[in-house]
Amino acid sequence: MRGPGVQVERPRRRSRLPVFGLGLFLVLLLTGALTASYLSSCPLPESSGPVTVVVEPGMSTREVAALLKDHGVIRNDLFFRVLTRVMGADSRIQSGEYSFEPGIHALDVLDSLVQGRVIYYSLTIREGLSVDQIAALVEERGFGSREAFLEAATDKSLAPAYVPAEYLETAKTPLEGYLFPDTYYLRRGMTERELVLMMLKRMEQVFTKEMQEKAAAMNLTPHEAVTLASIVEREAQVAEERPIIAAVYLNRLKIGMKLDADPTVLYAVGKPPDALVLWKDLEVDSPYNTYRNPGLPPGPICNFGKACLEAVLAPEDVDYLYFVAKNDGTHAFARTLAEHNANRATYQGR
Repeated sequence: MRGPGVQVERPRRRSRLPVFGLGLFLVLLLTGALTASYLSSCPLPESSGPVTVVVEPGMSTREVAALLKDHGVIRNDLFFRVLTRVMGADSRIQSGEYSFEPGIHALDVLDSLVQGRVIYYSLTIREGLSVDQIAALVEERGFGSREAFLEAATDKSLAPAYVPAEYLETAKTPLEGYLFPDTYYLRRGMTERELVLMMLKRMEQVFTKEMQEKAAAMNLTPHEAVTLASIVEREAQVAEERPIIAAVYLNRLKIGMKLDADPTVLYAVGKPPDALVLWKDLEVDSPYNTYRNPGLPPGPICNFGKACLEAVLAPEDVDYLYFVAKNDGTHAFARTLAEHNANRATYQGR
């Protein structure tokens, strides 16, 4: 019962709109998250195996997204383009050949493209090959053209600083001996020039400043040490003979005796390293003919391994001046011409 003049305030009905709005927001958020999760997933079945995709240089984000969708790596190219824009990766996608496993998410795909996690292929350059032979191998293995490789290998501006300028002016192949033999890992689209630079860089790592100083202590310039190492590479067939053969040539250089190295003659006449040297070959008019010219040839005759360079810088302590092949991969060494002639009669029949 209310008294006169007394007003009772009625309770207000609370609006349900904020609760409804929050619920709608959560529903939309969940829907968006599920949609994004779906669009981020890979449509490929687990049983399909990895997919190879080649992103060519200069491709736009739109083209890359369409390429990935065509290969089944992503579900929606528009979503991928938006993701790329949001992640600030529009101009950071790297070209190359990629392999994507089934089930990979779009964000991981984008990360691989930005980080450049491309497929690499191995190319093994064995010791003793000339630049011409390396160029042929590069073309044979499908890593580029012979002509383009030779063009890069004749660029004298790429030669190490210690290579004599006068040699670079006259050398047919200025980088002969400086393309270090090794196993290299190459990506699709890599140029022949990039491969040459990679091999030169490896040579720089192997032929250290300390080794160059050791050559200087032996009265050899770095270029002379490299040149002699290339001759040892072509002469020695067994590891234990490398420092002995190096010693023979160093002993000859010390007394001004001609090297009479068959591999330099074969290089001069353009024959393969396993060819026989004929008497007429010994008459070839070439600075690489060490039967006619004293001292070292103008430059290396092949690209050698580290072991041959180490043999030159740490030769065996012997006084040999001669050696002859025993036809089993080894050599007979001699101190005098008489001993050498006896060895020739024994192993060469002459």
